[in-house]
Amino acid sequence: MLVVVPLVAAPIAALLNRPRLSWAVAVAATLWALYAALELLSQTMAAGAIHYELGGWPAPYGIEYVVDPVNAWVVVIVALIGALVAPYARVSVEREITEDRIPLFYAAFILCLTGLLGIAVTGDVFNVFVFLEISSLSAYALIALGSDRRALTASFQYLIMGSVGATFIVIGIGLMYVMTGTLNMADLADRLPEVSGTRTIPVAFTFLTVGITLKLALFPLHLWLPNAYTYAPSAVTAFIASTATKVGVYLLLRFFFTIFGVTFSFDVMQLDRILMPLALIAIVTMSLVAIYQENVKRLLAYSSVAQIGYMVLGISFASVLGLTAGILHLFNHALMKGALFMSMGCVMYRVGSVRLERMNGLGRAMPWTMAAFVVGGLSLIGVPLTV
Repeated sequence: MLVVVPLVAAPIAALLNRPRLSWAVAVAATLWALYAALELLSQTMAAGAIHYELGGWPAPYGIEYVVDPVNAWVVVIVALIGALVAPYARVSVEREITEDRIPLFYAAFILCLTGLLGIAVTGDVFNVFVFLEISSLSAYALIALGSDRRALTASFQYLIMGSVGATFIVIGIGLMYVMTGTLNMADLADRLPEVSGTRTIPVAFTFLTVGITLKLALFPLHLWLPNAYTYAPSAVTAFIASTATKVGVYLLLRFFFTIFGVTFSFDVMQLDRILMPLALIAIVTMSLVAIYQENVKRLLAYSSVAQIGYMVLGISFASVLGLTAGILHLFNHALMKGALFMSMGCVMYRVGSVRLERMNGLGRAMPWTMAAFVVGGLSLIGVPLTV
């Protein structure tokens, strides 16, 4: 029901001709998703992993949904951001998007949420690809709805790079299926060691590495992200920045730690020799690039690429402490970037621009908004008690 209710709500929101009714459907769907996510988290923390076999077909033959303590938290953070952005979106969307497109906006928003939730809970790798495409296609549409003409170009750039990433992922999945005859994640983890000595599995691993790192915007495959975050509607930027790349990091964890295993990923394929240098370069260079930006949304976009570097750096150590740090920062970054981009959405509504020269004196004109922005900035710095 976590996935089904939003999936049904999306076409309902699109068919309603009144923007306020579409907004109400979106709010209801996101609140339901948050409630379901919290229930799943409560159950997994109390009783362990939950397994659900779609259509009654037993795994590995049927599609299995699995919720464990790790992806339960990912589901909660995605649903929480969705539930916060949906009410916030009403005023922002009415200003930035033409009235006839607003129902389509909410439909795409709900579909994007559905896809991200589906990626987090599915135990089937092809199902991962399906939900990835649902979330990606709706994200392309959401970005293209931006009022700036450059939003269409940003969306097209994201479409091209996202399609390349998705193609690499589905090729990797296909190669694994050819060698193992299964798409179930747990079954793949059991069967892959038997064929890991072949040339096909390293090739599949390479395709998946490129595809997933492109989706999570790891340097240097981040080129789609700055324009997408800058020119998308404010509500879209707040939602995607807080969720899409975080689900990409989750996919990285799920494939390389659960399916391929630590030994194959880091001892045989030496993934750390790729991830660690790229993460360090991202942290330094993207932070420097961010300093010189005049548009605050673009500044935060480049900052996001640097922060993804921090998450991947923790993962690249392949240790308990490194994983803990990377996952903790994933949740922290989702909350603080959501707060920062929503603050900029309020500034955009009030001032009509998010350029630095237009923000002089906003602390007096919008004290609560700028206070939230300051808290988010302090959290970005790492000041204690701001997480």
